Amino acid sequence: MNCPLLQMSGIKKRFPGVVALDGVDLEVYPGEIVALAGENGAGKSTLMNILGGIHQPDSGYLRIDGDAIVVDSVSDAIDRGIGFIHQELKVLDNLDVAENVFLGREPVWAGMLRLVDRQKIHAQADLYLKRLGLNISSRTPVRGLYIAQQQIVEIAKALSLNARILIMDEPTSCLTETEAGRLLEVTRELKAQGVSIIYITHRLREITNLADRVVVLRDGRNAGTLAGDEITHDRIVRLMVGRDLNRFHARAASSSQPADEKISQARDLIRRLPWRDSWISRTGRRGQIRRRTGDLRS
Repeated sequence: MNCPLLQMSGIKKRFPGVVALDGVDLEVYPGEIVALAGENGAGKSTLMNILGGIHQPDSGYLRIDGDAIVVDSVSDAIDRGIGFIHQELKVLDNLDVAENVFLGREPVWAGMLRLVDRQKIHAQADLYLKRLGLNISSRTPVRGLYIAQQQIVEIAKALSLNARILIMDEPTSCLTETEAGRLLEVTRELKAQGVSIIYITHRLREITNLADRVVVLRDGRNAGTLAGDEITHDRIVRLMVGRDLNRFHARAASSSQPADEKISQARDLIRRLPWRDSWISRTGRRGQIRRRTGDLRS
């Protein structure tokens, strides 16, 4: 790997009341799978939405093939070869596979009549399905497909747009283990075909089995990068949370309270109800709570 296909450098993004990204860097090389990891709120989605043309960065720059670019819209991202497979599927189940793959870009014929060349879209869609190992006809209605197959239809659509960089956001979150395994195989096949993939998931086992590199974000900043044999579950988690979990659990265990230790006590609390005055006394020990009530007038 010589020159990165994609460079995102010093990316900052602020929303009202929160700094979502604070100088984040990301590089992706041709034919590489980069996993983007981090806890919820770490900035992963914001960074990808900037790459996908949904948001604009406040500062920082993007480069593709070494050339500085501005991705100012989703259509601009598509034109630059950036495909985005969202967690929420965007297929239309009243159409067949080919119609979904070429939706809005259907080849036409018959001059001013502009009739859709259905033979052409089905022939081309069948090629993409074969490339992705999905053994179905492009004439199959999408409503009859499994979720995993619908995911592959989304990928076929991205490939039909000549995507060189494919963002996959939690692609296996709704899949069974078998379906997820097939999608991971498709992802490896795309890598072998030269497609660069940014893979976002909370399933760390997928990351350790799939990624060439892992970029970890924490609180809107780069927390670290792992590559090759460095990619292990424990190292990813350590970067995500910013501490060694073994030491954390050891401290938690050593500071645990005895079962009969008093954890809270509230006495002589007064709550005025519309029909009477009352008092409440509560004493709590681990595993039990005692509550007594009475009338202040008694």
